[in-house]
Amino acid sequence: MRLCVVGNSHAGALKTALAVDDAAAAAHVDFFVMPGGSGPHLQAEGNRLFPAPSMKDQVFSTIPGAAADGLDLATFDAVMLSAAGLPSHRNGDASHILNQLALGSMVHDRNTDRQPVSEEVLTRAMENVLHASPNLQAIRLIRTVFSGRILIQVSPLPTRAIAAYKVEGERGSNLAAQYGDSVWPFLSWYYRRQINLIAAYAEALDARVIPPDDSFLEAGHTPNRYGTPDPWHMNTAYGRLVLKQALTELGLLPP
Repeated sequence: MRLCVVGNSHAGALKTALAVDDAAAAAHVDFFVMPGGSGPHLQAEGNRLFPAPSMKDQVFSTIPGAAADGLDLATFDAVMLSAAGLPSHRNGDASHILNQLALGSMVHDRNTDRQPVSEEVLTRAMENVLHASPNLQAIRLIRTVFSGRILIQVSPLPTRAIAAYKVEGERGSNLAAQYGDSVWPFLSWYYRRQINLIAAYAEALDARVIPPDDSFLEAGHTPNRYGTPDPWHMNTAYGRLVLKQALTELGLLPP
């Protein structure tokens, strides 16, 4: 089976996993990825996918000529988007939904510019942002040029290191300070809502969602052993988990 991974920086964990996991022999896997947490930023021309003009010089692909000539999915049996979801939270991203709104029932520090809102309002806002995001638009674009199976990896939950990670500064995240002891229940809620919204969008396009492990969702974080210095991005061991999920979903590994 030939599998093409189309995605953003989260695909890095998958790529390194392929080099060390024996299960990788079950499929031939190629990559067409680019940076940007809300990406990949794609556009369709005819039966090929191209990076958006702003990304044309930032594409990594194992397919010769694909970055310049476009990605032709005709020879692949399945496509996996890695990964879909709202981008990592950074203090300096004024447009990020978590820098604009807070879940009023859980937020700890109300001395903030974030507007406390209900679950319903935050969910509706998340849905609007997700539907406009390049990574969900990518699912639709892939379906316009590809009739085979589409898998969607949901972005991983951060590790517990977020509680001490660069609380200040533009690249930092102050969610733990904002939500206090409720940060993990909040993240559990936040990612479960994302998964439901992404799954509903994907179902209409006959695509299948691969969510994070149930125990990670319950805890509200990814265990530190799967983390990197940036708590929003995961390592090779996490990539192996996702690889197993994908190959199992494709029927190449036993359940």
